[in-house]
Amino acid sequence: MKESFDGLVIRESSYGDSDVLLTVLTSEHGKITLTAKGARSQKSKLSSLRRLFTYANFECYEKYGKRWISGGSVNESFFGLGSDIVGFALASYIIQLASELSGEEVRAESVLRVTLNTLYAIEKKLKPHALIKCAYEIFAAEESGITPDTSACAYCGCTENGKGFWLDVMNGRVVCAECHTKNGAGAAIAPTDSFMTQNILVPIDEGCMAAWQYVSRADPKRIFAFSLTSSESMAMLARATETYIVNHLEKSFEALEFYNGVKE
Repeated sequence: MKESFDGLVIRESSYGDSDVLLTVLTSEHGKITLTAKGARSQKSKLSSLRRLFTYANFECYEKYGKRWISGGSVNESFFGLGSDIVGFALASYIIQLASELSGEEVRAESVLRVTLNTLYAIEKKLKPHALIKCAYEIFAAEESGITPDTSACAYCGCTENGKGFWLDVMNGRVVCAECHTKNGAGAAIAPTDSFMTQNILVPIDEGCMAAWQYVSRADPKRIFAFSLTSSESMAMLARATETYIVNHLEKSFEALEFYNGVKE
């Protein structure tokens, strides 16, 4: 059976002497594995389709229970990502997150669309790296169904507090500083709750809360259309979104460690 579809290469690995296995994110089939026979040779007509971050149309056939690439054409290569090590590191983290958000033979229209928009934003430097990263992490939480309630304090319902707020990571809620003190939570990281789950509390402010709500509700094309009033707020949001998504997905990301090691 022959088929054709568009997809983004989110992983590549060598297979045999000259073949390449590609993990491709598609709208129709979600995350799938394609085999590119002989693609490691520079003379192969498939060599341009195998590169990480390449968005292409893949022509495939099925044989021995596998999808094999017979041809195709590049739609977008995101070539510019290779010229900026911080951007490359962030883009690598984004596609690792995209892989976690998608499954095999499960449609992934929104994940593919937002991932492509994010790579474009990184390549063209449309927004600061930290803002782009935060927006995608908030999208990832929304897509995974684990978005916290950042609308108001979970205890008193306040939306403004001169002493600030805490993001209660594992309980998916926000607690104002006063209620945090009243309820005896103590330190920023309390050992365990009654269910023996670690409580992780990250400081945030009203701006962070508003930004999180905006991205969660925004049209996919507009998730980067926000700003924060200070570098302190941006740093808070960056810490909060990263802590939240890593703990809820219960996964470490090599590319995230790489990004944190090279970012400005």
